[in-house]
Amino acid sequence: MNHRFGVLQRVAVILIMVTLLAPVALAQTPPAANGEPSLVFEALRVLQTNYVDPVDPARLLSAATEALRKELSSKGITVELTDIPASTFEADARRLFAERFTSAVSAAGTSLTPAQLSYVAIRGMTESFKDSHTGFLNPQQNQERRARQRGQSGFTGVGIILLPKEDKFYVWSTIPGGPAEAAGVRDFDRILKVNDISATSLQVDQVSGMIRGVPGTPVTLTLLRPGVADPIVVTITRAPILVPSIFKAEVLDGGIGYIKLYQFVEGTARDFRTAITKLASLRMRALVLDLRGNGGGYLHELNGVLNAVLPNNVPVYTEMRQGGFTRVQRTSATPIMPNTMPMWVLVDEGSASAAELLSAAIQENKRGQLIGEKTAGAVEASIMIDLSDGSAISVTTFRLATGRGVRLEGVGVKPDVDALLTAADVEEGNDRALSTAVRIARQMLAQPSR
Repeated sequence: MNHRFGVLQRVAVILIMVTLLAPVALAQTPPAANGEPSLVFEALRVLQTNYVDPVDPARLLSAATEALRKELSSKGITVELTDIPASTFEADARRLFAERFTSAVSAAGTSLTPAQLSYVAIRGMTESFKDSHTGFLNPQQNQERRARQRGQSGFTGVGIILLPKEDKFYVWSTIPGGPAEAAGVRDFDRILKVNDISATSLQVDQVSGMIRGVPGTPVTLTLLRPGVADPIVVTITRAPILVPSIFKAEVLDGGIGYIKLYQFVEGTARDFRTAITKLASLRMRALVLDLRGNGGGYLHELNGVLNAVLPNNVPVYTEMRQGGFTRVQRTSATPIMPNTMPMWVLVDEGSASAAELLSAAIQENKRGQLIGEKTAGAVEASIMIDLSDGSAISVTTFRLATGRGVRLEGVGVKPDVDALLTAADVEEGNDRALSTAVRIARQMLAQPSR
């Protein structure tokens, strides 16, 4: 509650998991307003031009056809949309798909608009790559994405990060400065109801959708708080939500610094250095860096954070581009943190992309220990390309590996110390990974040699 052909415009290289997943270009003629798949063909050209590997247009258009067939079937609409043979030349594949798209529009009637069918087809193409960084965002999602990466308000809601666990929904974190924080909502509160609707058996997007809404309107949450017997009811007024890169920066008992780094957006490296300087002035003796739920972001901001915590001139990640070109990126500045200061990094299955590269670099260079759960395994570099109606495609443009050349895509980073967060932990208000890191840090700092 959180990479143009013709008229297309390139943006910065990013590392952010599309599935987790923002002003947009002004919408032009609505896509497929006359039943033509013009937006689908525009998306196809973007993928052909920018994807890291060669693209087979017939295969992609066949995947688009399959997606249309499944979507119509889910609405109870039966129409014959046969696959496009893999050996079909591009011109013929486009003609065959146009015929199938016209049939889909006709069969859908008023159930699905041509624009919605275009989005279904494009998403079918991008999903066929089975690539964490190639995906599709509709205009609203693209608007939110762009606003968030510029450090602007991306959506309207109450400002909470949802944590689904065993068919239950908890508050993983309140967004600093948001309405939920002001209303007293706390981390690990369980959401029982949104207004009068039980959250039981709902999907995460349904719960999120009910909490979001028009700014200035109220939403009532019924919460169950760890250690409190009776449910708590709070009514919160929705507002535009600004998601900062850093949620918390504080010194815990014993001189243990804690920074929760949530995303790599414009200014993240600057904000991170500011946080380190602040904690150092408060006599920080060790650092716990929390990357849980961090889905990634800009590559240049990752570089800035790497330079702040790792020694100069050490390998941090590897770029593998078209034509077999490989380049090892190394740190290029004196770190703001002393190399002798111990550090622990918290990770989980929501730690993706840039967060995984940061974790792996710290682990490989023996700069600190990772605590928590295995990361997402979604590590590539992509560009986000706007389409003519304000939607966008994230396209993988080169592969990434660790500084030692270890591929993380589909694999993830394994922590040094396992600390799985269970529903029972959440119910008790026990942040297992954080408490484990703090316990280990205190033991180390208590040693006479420290």
